[in-house]
Amino acid sequence: MNTAIALKAVQDYYDRSNPTEDDEFTFTEALGYLIEETKEPKYMCELAWHYCSKKRFDVEIKYLEMAAEYGYKPAMEELGYMLYYGQHGEKDYEKAFYYFSKGAENEDGKGSLWCKYKLADMYRFGCAVEKDEEKYCGMIEEIYEEIKNPMFLNDPYPEVCLRLAGIRAEQGNKAEAIKLLRKAKQFMAERLAAEAFWGHIEVMGRIVRFLYGLTPFDMKRADFYDLFHLTEKPGKYAMKYRGKRIGIEVTEENGERAIGHNGKWYRSFEDFCQKAVIGKYKFTEVYDEFYDLEVVR
Repeated sequence: MNTAIALKAVQDYYDRSNPTEDDEFTFTEALGYLIEETKEPKYMCELAWHYCSKKRFDVEIKYLEMAAEYGYKPAMEELGYMLYYGQHGEKDYEKAFYYFSKGAENEDGKGSLWCKYKLADMYRFGCAVEKDEEKYCGMIEEIYEEIKNPMFLNDPYPEVCLRLAGIRAEQGNKAEAIKLLRKAKQFMAERLAAEAFWGHIEVMGRIVRFLYGLTPFDMKRADFYDLFHLTEKPGKYAMKYRGKRIGIEVTEENGERAIGHNGKWYRSFEDFCQKAVIGKYKFTEVYDEFYDLEVVR
């Protein structure tokens, strides 16, 4: 094997819709070769994420740690989040703080914004460090200045806006908080149209619920994601999609809420956003094609 053959094997694997076990073996061998020959941490992360998809988390962590040793920011982000939230094991705030701190370093002018705002969270909640609300607020202010003109959907712009909105609300500047939340909502909607990742769906729910805790809900301006607010209570709702009227029902029994559409039920609106489809699309993919949202009397 040489580098050209290894790169082709990796690309061939990605191009196949249903790769075989032999394809997978060749893919992992090719990435292993590229890691050995180039020492490029991006290949280490690629292999780590492959093993994550196979639920082989011990091998995933091995390659992430390998990439982190080379100073690769995405690996530090991933390890920090895994340890902070206890994914694949117990929470370890000390190690999470270490990786977030390393990932946030600006020695190359490219400190990870994802690491920076999670590091701020750790000061806010006193995880592995002494709780420091003032430091948290200062860090979020600085991060917002760095990210206020986002270039990519994967920039943590809505996450930072959500936190800064909380700071502004505490300062009594409700108008600015509402403005930040509306910006965060629109940005997150575009991100979810590209990929309905569960964690981002949960953040969207927090944004919408916070927004309508600060400002009255206006049905005339309502959009698809305002169902995060409406589905907090049982009821029936309708909206139009490509000229057709579709319905959504919210039921609650014994404290358990369910969201129903077209004969299928979901345990929350977060669950609905991740799984529900209309035709061949997820609702989140075509969120901007829904209109005339209304309560069904």
